[in-house]
Amino acid sequence: MTNLDLTIIVPTYNLGQYLPATLKSIQEQTIDIELWLIDDASTDQTAQTVTNFVRGVPHYHATFFNHHRGIGAARNFGINHATGKFIAFVDGDDLIAPTFAETLVRGFSFTPGVVATAVGYDWWHRSRGGSDRFQLLSQAEMFDQVSHHGTEIGGYIWNKAFSHAALDAGNIRYKEQLRIAEDYDFTAEYVAHTRGNYAYNPMILYKKINRPNSTMHNFSWDDRRQEDQIFDHIYQLKRLI
Repeated sequence: MTNLDLTIIVPTYNLGQYLPATLKSIQEQTIDIELWLIDDASTDQTAQTVTNFVRGVPHYHATFFNHHRGIGAARNFGINHATGKFIAFVDGDDLIAPTFAETLVRGFSFTPGVVATAVGYDWWHRSRGGSDRFQLLSQAEMFDQVSHHGTEIGGYIWNKAFSHAALDAGNIRYKEQLRIAEDYDFTAEYVAHTRGNYAYNPMILYKKINRPNSTMHNFSWDDRRQEDQIFDHIYQLKRLI
């Protein structure tokens, strides 16, 4: 057990040369965090990189799947073993600013009843950015942000932190059969089932790296049909708010 406020969960699978930079950015956080690295049966040097990184650090943990189970299973394992009050997710080929964890945690005390926080990000359709100042959103306003493509906050999980208690209370977990748009499904489910305040800080603290062999660059027409089904489900969730 730890008494650290934030758990960061990082699934890893054949990340090669990308993972060391990600781990370095996690190591440079301005607050201590609990870290769970879940290796999904990598066949390159990724598992060894994970092993070396957690060695000797009590609040860094690693587990290794015996067969490839997918990113949803890895993230669910992390949620189920996390001890932090808040949970954030980082992709193993991305970079976070030193104040990423600190800012996400600080947002929960911005005003009473905050159940999730978010920060700005840098990607091909980056956030607008802004000063280090939190903005308050209602449940309905946050749902509008996470249920559509191209919004300021987005439906991604990697620029957000979630209340661990709320995840457990709503039994919110990843649908492990999903191959695409699983972030939108998870985040929309969370917001639709979690009443309270949401805090957003527009400072750009997460940098998404476009890796050529990532799932996003290798989806099929079946994946596209699955994505359409997911967004149909998300639109139906709005009735819960």
